[in-house]
Amino acid sequence: MTRHPALPRACAALVHLLALTAPLYVQTSRAAVQLTTPSSPPTPDANVVYSNFMGISLELSFINYYFGNSTDQIPQPVLKYFSDLHARGSGKPLRLRLGGNSMDSSTYVPNQQEIIQFTDPNANSNDQPVNYGPQLWEVMKGVSSAVGGAQYLIGLSLRDPNNTNIPLLAGDAWKQLGDDLDALLLGNEPDLYTAHGNRPNLKNYTTDNYIDDYATVFANLQNTPDGDVLSSNIIAGPTICCFWNLDGVLNSGWLDRFAERLKYITLQHYPQNNCQNKPQYGLDYYTVHANAVALAKWQQDGLDIINTSKNRRPVLMDEFSSASCGGVPGISDTFAAALWTTDYALQMAITGYSGAYLHTRERGVTYNLFDPPPAPAGGAGAWTTNPSFYGMLPVAEALASANGSRVVDLNIDNSQTDKSATVAAYAIYDGAAPTIHSLVVFNFANASGATADYAIAQSFVPAGSSGDVLVRVLAAPSVNEKTNISWGGKTYAGVGDGNPVDASFPASVPDKQVSCASGCTVQIPGPGLAVVFLNGAPDFSGSSNSSGNGTGPSGNPQDRGGSGALRAGSASLVALLATAVFALLAVA
Repeated sequence: MTRHPALPRACAALVHLLALTAPLYVQTSRAAVQLTTPSSPPTPDANVVYSNFMGISLELSFINYYFGNSTDQIPQPVLKYFSDLHARGSGKPLRLRLGGNSMDSSTYVPNQQEIIQFTDPNANSNDQPVNYGPQLWEVMKGVSSAVGGAQYLIGLSLRDPNNTNIPLLAGDAWKQLGDDLDALLLGNEPDLYTAHGNRPNLKNYTTDNYIDDYATVFANLQNTPDGDVLSSNIIAGPTICCFWNLDGVLNSGWLDRFAERLKYITLQHYPQNNCQNKPQYGLDYYTVHANAVALAKWQQDGLDIINTSKNRRPVLMDEFSSASCGGVPGISDTFAAALWTTDYALQMAITGYSGAYLHTRERGVTYNLFDPPPAPAGGAGAWTTNPSFYGMLPVAEALASANGSRVVDLNIDNSQTDKSATVAAYAIYDGAAPTIHSLVVFNFANASGATADYAIAQSFVPAGSSGDVLVRVLAAPSVNEKTNISWGGKTYAGVGDGNPVDASFPASVPDKQVSCASGCTVQIPGPGLAVVFLNGAPDFSGSSNSSGNGTGPSGNPQDRGGSGALRAGSASLVALLATAVFALLAVA
């Protein structure tokens, strides 16, 4: 038979393509990880959280870059981000906080026309004071109205408890925001006042000083120009972060003395301090489940006191992220941070928090959830979505339930304590019934697409259901990835308007429906996580992953096979290879 001269070259090209695609189909050799239901559901007093558990904390100084300078200038991409979170919130308001160091050092000016004016060009980048005016309240109300409802935390400075600006600000915010005002955070990280020189007249600022200052401000809040703010019982504290322990503050008499007017107990904390650009941990810290477990217990003694106190109040982590002072490049802006965000948030839900707020600052700060364009505040241009924002989406969707949810760590492979474990999983129970409505499963292995099998026991599947479960995956090529990240086959990569699109990169994983009536096995890529919806496809009307009947995010019919379908990008390459094979046969 005559040999076609082009055949060797075509074969070589085909072999090359196969070599490129081989990693996309790798499976780990380890046995499937067994997921079994806990022996009993959570106790009746277990912490109940809702799908708006995660909120966003915004630094005051740069709020107009995110909210615009007026109600007709609110950036549409921000509204899209917020609306997508709100749509996943089971009808609850979106949690937003206005604060940070700059909230403590800034001044409210009631007759100022501009929303923000910087007052110190030489200020520390981590504490940039501004003057701000009442236009801020109008814009905040506009945002809330546009996204379907938001509830705001607003900081009140405690650096000078006798400052008349405190009741002035509190009264105006209370009057103008109305029901959108969730709480007033009195003091920002008071346990750092001595270290930061915020109370120079005191050698050491103590909890006794703090209690005296609280009493002073409480008295002043009863007589604001807009009335008695204190009577609304919307104060929160102590908002400590670092040097004081919560149990010490609670046992000092602070809680008993002020409980009647307190709405929340608030804390702030970062896993590491990067204010001197000397991070203590590398990226690997954020892909170890046991580290998230330990971190969530940072103030466990204090949380235990609150849980048994007659003055029990909901606890909020009103500011956190992967590292303080803007984060760590190569960590805070990677897929590892997205995985950690989801893992740590679910741990906080277990340990007793009712909500947690990821912090965002000026454009270009490493840990930001998203970045405005390089334009004046409120200006046009393309926005950039950063990895940590993706980490919020699985939390909101997994916790979706009208009754709220109770979270249980399944401790697979002893992952709560074994730092060598590369897997973790949570069962999400209904807030009132002993039923599990979703699972969250992690594969922390940085294996460039290699999958791990997870065997889901039949006992997880709700009685009377069809037995079909929906698997939605958060995936990226590696833990170092900064851009090509997908959730349910959708991505914000290359998108400037906040509207996610179908992901075309090979690491993306489309939604998959699996028959699980007799138990089933699902595959999770490494690195990645999946939410397994045990009652079938959720309905997040208006959100980016609302899929319609029997179709995935791209509109294609969902695969209904058993364990593990090829990824969207992989499938397209397979089609390409098949075409090449037929071409070779034809010329041969």
